[in-house]
Amino acid sequence: MSKLPVGVSRMMSQRARRMHHYLFHQTRNMWLVWDEDTKDEIRFLGWEPPRPARELDGEGGFKTVLDNDSGEDFLYMHRQMIASVNQKLADLADPNYRQIEGWSVLPRPGDSDFPVPPAWDTGNPGFDSFLNAVKSDDYFSQNFEVWEARFTDLGQLANMTLGEMGARLEFSIHNMMHMRWCREMEVRPDVDPETPNQIDPAWDNEAYDWLGDTYSSHVNPVFWKIHGWIDDRIDDWMAAHGLTGNVPWKGTWVGKMPGHPMPDSLHAMLASTAGHDKAAGQAVHDHMSEMEQVAKVILKSGKFCHFYDDVQVE
Repeated sequence: MSKLPVGVSRMMSQRARRMHHYLFHQTRNMWLVWDEDTKDEIRFLGWEPPRPARELDGEGGFKTVLDNDSGEDFLYMHRQMIASVNQKLADLADPNYRQIEGWSVLPRPGDSDFPVPPAWDTGNPGFDSFLNAVKSDDYFSQNFEVWEARFTDLGQLANMTLGEMGARLEFSIHNMMHMRWCREMEVRPDVDPETPNQIDPAWDNEAYDWLGDTYSSHVNPVFWKIHGWIDDRIDDWMAAHGLTGNVPWKGTWVGKMPGHPMPDSLHAMLASTAGHDKAAGQAVHDHMSEMEQVAKVILKSGKFCHFYDDVQVE
């Protein structure tokens, strides 16, 4: 498995990048769960998602929202992340890692390049059972192979809107790929008793790249194999619908950026060093401060989303 060039892993581990990925997923997935006071605070800070991605199923669980184009936001935002990294790779000109390329097919059990890290004792029997299942050969044949066949079948994609495909991808194969290839490590708590009002900056260390956490997954090189594969499904969907040229996006929300509520380039908006001029530096500072405030509201709510949540996809 090729490691990310140091310049890319450092860029992805910056607090602004971590915070943005975390907030994008938390706000979309938890909007219909939070109470009105929490939503009002987040709304005031400009992070209300226009298309929530999950809702309660009436039985204490979650189900996917398939008909509001939230799946497009998921696909679009991660395509922008890939474009951002590809720009950085072009700047670095590393001959061993020229651009993001997803898996052409999912690594099968026993794959030597992308072995499945073993499950571990988490101290939570239910979570232990889940990890053992999702990492098993049987789970791969009964679930991953079925999902892979479905989302690469142009005939089936022709019967889905882009938003529906994105939503189905996100809460089935995507989330489970994150968990199948995650490894044992010290995991960031949702709320740290030592720092209950913030995400401790200790978790910004480049070594923290756990695939199971939205705050860290994009620092892990496997993330880019997963999302390269996900991104290729957009091209399959276009082919299935006989479309060429630009993707006919309806959902392009990536989160609130300074001065650009719906930016075309995540790379430009997430430059995390105050380099070019004083105004740019101030914009980055203000944006980071705002994201910290949103994160504080979320921490206070005590309600969070995870890749390993049980979400129904009808």
